[in-house]
Amino acid sequence: MKEIKLSDGRVIKMRSPKVRDIRAIDKIEGESEKEITLISNLTGLSIAELDDLDLKEYKKLQDALAGFLS
Repeated sequence: MKEIKLSDGRVIKMRSPKVRDIRAIDKIEGESEKEITLISNLTGLSIAELDDLDLKEYKKLQDALAGFLS
């Protein structure tokens, strides 16, 4: 579990992905859509909430996800 602090003070918890999470996004078209859906599944944030994040904040979530996948 990783905690990501956003600039508005919120702390987002991201759990470690499981094989089922990867399988759940397998049929989704487009790499960015896959990534957004995976981050949504791992954090509990809705896709609409992710869409409303500033790119700088979303990058923090991307970096946390990359840390799990490397």
